[in-house]
Amino acid sequence: MDSKKIYLPALMILCVFLSKAQILKVDKGSLASDSSNYFIGVIDATFAINNRSSTVDKQNVYIGVNNNVDVVYIAEKSATVFLSGLNYFKIGNGPLIYNGTAHLRQIFNRAATLTPEVYGQIQFDESRNMELRWLLGGGYRWNILQKKNAIYAGFGIFREYERWKGAEIEIEKELWKINTYLSADVKLSSTTNLNAIVYFQSGRDGTINDFRNRLSGQLEFKNALTDQFKVKMTSNFLLDDRPIIPLNEFIYEVYFGVEYSFN
Repeated sequence: MDSKKIYLPALMILCVFLSKAQILKVDKGSLASDSSNYFIGVIDATFAINNRSSTVDKQNVYIGVNNNVDVVYIAEKSATVFLSGLNYFKIGNGPLIYNGTAHLRQIFNRAATLTPEVYGQIQFDESRNMELRWLLGGGYRWNILQKKNAIYAGFGIFREYERWKGAEIEIEKELWKINTYLSADVKLSSTTNLNAIVYFQSGRDGTINDFRNRLSGQLEFKNALTDQFKVKMTSNFLLDDRPIIPLNEFIYEVYFGVEYSFN
């Protein structure tokens, strides 16, 4: 078995239990807190198993696992952000949806209007035949608004390596790319929050003499049940205009669930 199939999911699951946290579309305003030396975070997880699509002649078992973990350490001046997600969905002998991501980011001056940041990420997506993607980069974060509502943006560059499973051979690609993003965390009412982020990434590939562009994002609506528990709807999308191998250029996901937050 490919080592990434073992180690990356194991790392994500281990982080869930060690952190006792949750994936944090962090209360972005918390980065400007006057307090320091504490953790905040969010965990959400769902698990499903059923045989509703089975027939007398054929048993089809559906298994679905979705887990996200976000943890942020607020230091005196800086902030360290860990984000991860793991998805596994399978119906009988049908197509497999299996992907995961782990992201680590260091924000050097969390309360400043403009601050440098560095980040690294590792990712795989079996359902799209992407065996491995890693990237390392950095740039600047612009904290446009840091009050009850938070708005921030960023610009930087990163080096990205990808390995894809083609029809007959493995394809490797390594490119420099620009990275831009815009995000907002808005309190719609005393119990309801909207969190959204959009990324645009682009890099020139000499083998095709053109740019490869990715547009991706996430939108979350959360409604508080208690101080710690929230129900939420999460939607993700990805638009990849020139996939390394022939693939559907646009994908989307929508989840409904419960999250637990701590600080």
